[in-house]
Amino acid sequence: MSRYRTILKKFYITEEQNEIANNLIKMTNHLSFSSYARKMLFKRSPIYLQFDFKSYHDFIFQVRRIINNLRQLERIAKQSEDLDNVRIFHCCVEMMIGYEKKTSKQVKELVKRLNKKTR
Repeated sequence: MSRYRTILKKFYITEEQNEIANNLIKMTNHLSFSSYARKMLFKRSPIYLQFDFKSYHDFIFQVRRIINNLRQLERIAKQSEDLDNVRIFHCCVEMMIGYEKKTSKQVKELVKRLNKKTR
């Protein structure tokens, strides 16, 4: 009985990469590295991750414009001595700043994780 696959490919990896590969093999229910590698290398659409930073930066730019507009409204409310609106606009500014920081942190973590998985 002859083998269908006749060409052997070898390469070296670090301990950390080996651990990652073993975890991926377990998660995908493959029995061996060989079957996992064939499946991943010869998929119809290979896994290629690319993060669109332009749309992310556009989004952050718009959030910052909203923050700026809210600050202007807060200043106007202060000038008119309308304390209720001052509080409302101040809370909105703080909420949007928190949203921007949280979103930026999540995107950085996501990019970091994706880079680790694709290396």
